[in-house]
Amino acid sequence: MALVENSAPLINPPRHRSKVGFSSAPTLSLWHHLLFSLLLALPFLGLSLLAAEMGFLSNQHAHLIAKVLQAVEYRRLELIGFTYPPLPFLLTALWLHPLTPSIFASLAGGAVAWLLLRHLYHTSFSNITKIVLISALAFTPASLYLATQSLTDMVTLLLFLLAWLAFLSFTREGITLGGFISGLMLGLAFYFNAYALFFSLVYAFASPLFYSWQRLSPSERKWQADLTLVVVVGFPTWLAFLSWAYLNWIFTGDPWRFLTDPTAPLYTLFTSTTLTSAGFFPTLAYSLQEVTRAPIYLVSFVLVMAYAPRRLPAYCAPFATITAVRLFGWNYNEAMAIATYSVVAVAAIPRRTGRGWEWVFFLMAILHLLLNLNSPYQSEELKVWERVIIGQERQTGDLLEIQAAEWLCQLPPQSILADDRAAYRLVARCGDATPFLLPAESEFLMALHAPAQFVSYILVQRQPAEALDQVSQRYASSPPLGFRVARLWDNWTLYERAD
Repeated sequence: MALVENSAPLINPPRHRSKVGFSSAPTLSLWHHLLFSLLLALPFLGLSLLAAEMGFLSNQHAHLIAKVLQAVEYRRLELIGFTYPPLPFLLTALWLHPLTPSIFASLAGGAVAWLLLRHLYHTSFSNITKIVLISALAFTPASLYLATQSLTDMVTLLLFLLAWLAFLSFTREGITLGGFISGLMLGLAFYFNAYALFFSLVYAFASPLFYSWQRLSPSERKWQADLTLVVVVGFPTWLAFLSWAYLNWIFTGDPWRFLTDPTAPLYTLFTSTTLTSAGFFPTLAYSLQEVTRAPIYLVSFVLVMAYAPRRLPAYCAPFATITAVRLFGWNYNEAMAIATYSVVAVAAIPRRTGRGWEWVFFLMAILHLLLNLNSPYQSEELKVWERVIIGQERQTGDLLEIQAAEWLCQLPPQSILADDRAAYRLVARCGDATPFLLPAESEFLMALHAPAQFVSYILVQRQPAEALDQVSQRYASSPPLGFRVARLWDNWTLYERAD
């Protein structure tokens, strides 16, 4: 089915497009793109090494490392099972090291910076303005945190940006391959982040608004052509969603288990919320406050309204999506929201933007940086990371975790009864899952009811923070018969068998 009636097929796009990339910029080979991305990733890699040296480990990366340790060390990849999202775990498994997630996150951050810089190349802004814009976005605490301590979010942003650039080549230049690549990038993003499903709907249903290659008026367009645009962009993500749901249904009996299973290691990262009040208006106010922390997004909003008002709904879609996600009870964390607005703002700057806007963007970039350097963040983990990086403060909790992990790692294999839904940080710090008997093992439930017959040690939280930590829920108040207190670290207690 042709996209537009009586028009040339899209497989014969305009001759001015480049052989590589999605625009008419000077052609660069794939190796050049990788090289420049790596160069821009170096600051992020340096911060990752600094944080690791100071003993900082984010909760997300600790979850990833702990789960992958179990799968790799026991040579049982099925232990990852239907853990969602799957690709961050598989990337971490490529090289079993505590820095692996941070390295991939940093490389993704460098690639995002390079792609945005390539986009700004087409504008009439001066080089200094382009550099200031990219620097203002990259060196805020939120962006630096994502690019060093949040593999899932950073790769998701990269895939969204790649999808956007391919999307523009499809809708503005008629490059059919761009439409397929855009859909594939969004489909791949689903295996990093469930929110890709929401964004695929935005991309797909916005495609008729952006489609301008054929230069036809809305009255000349056919609904069949618009439907084809929607399906080409959105189908891979929808197929990925339904396929994953089908596999969950076949093997677990519940198609939505990957979104609702509280035993999934990253479940708490999706369901925990930083909102202090529930309801529509508090959520809306919280999201609006984040938008004010990204003034570049507001300036680009004015530009889009001036140059392409039909595309305003698509430009505002990220704000609507983030707010809707939170209203559904999920957590779209603050750092990811600000980074999303920032990336969308720069990627949406029209190429024909006049030189008169250059100083506006220059000043807004400075304001963007100052606001994010001086405004407090809601995320407690991000605040701790700031103190570690800026203040060079080693956190007492990190030091105690490292001390506990060093002691626990010396114990015999499967001698410690623990629940990795609470003890995942200690497992990750240890760098070895073999000393622990965890819920993924078949003997766990039997050891939970008769620990003296299976293990020599029991690890519990004195004040359990996780309701699903079965070991702490059962034994936090007192050790089972035949066990006594052996060690205390912060909120952790280690019981040992009396004999």
